[in-house]
Amino acid sequence: MTTTNEISVSEALHKIDSGESIKAYTISFDHIKVEALDVMKLAKHGIVVPDEAVYYNDDDIVMDDDDFAGEWKRIDYDPVLAQEAYVEVKINLNKEVKNWVDAQNIQLPELLENLLDGFYRTQRSISKVK
Repeated sequence: MTTTNEISVSEALHKIDSGESIKAYTISFDHIKVEALDVMKLAKHGIVVPDEAVYYNDDDIVMDDDDFAGEWKRIDYDPVLAQEAYVEVKINLNKEVKNWVDAQNIQLPELLENLLDGFYRTQRSISKVK
């Protein structure tokens, strides 16, 4: 059963390609498979395609050699351990400093992380010298 605002996937893709909005429409995904690239196009326009309606073939995926160019380095990273080291900090800044930080587009989390890391390394090296 279709409603007056229901359109097919092909109609929706045609409207998207024509620059038309599809917000006022619904799409029925019963008994249909949608190509993965079309799923992404629909998703950009707010349409969620159910997993069971998505179709892709691994053989159709073209790998670009540039995606794998350059030297690969192993990164020893354990996201579980890294998450345990996460600390959230709240700081109060006076208005002048806050305005300066905003004007300079300073990313405070990165700045604090780098400052603390540098401070820690300096303290360690000083304590080794003593």
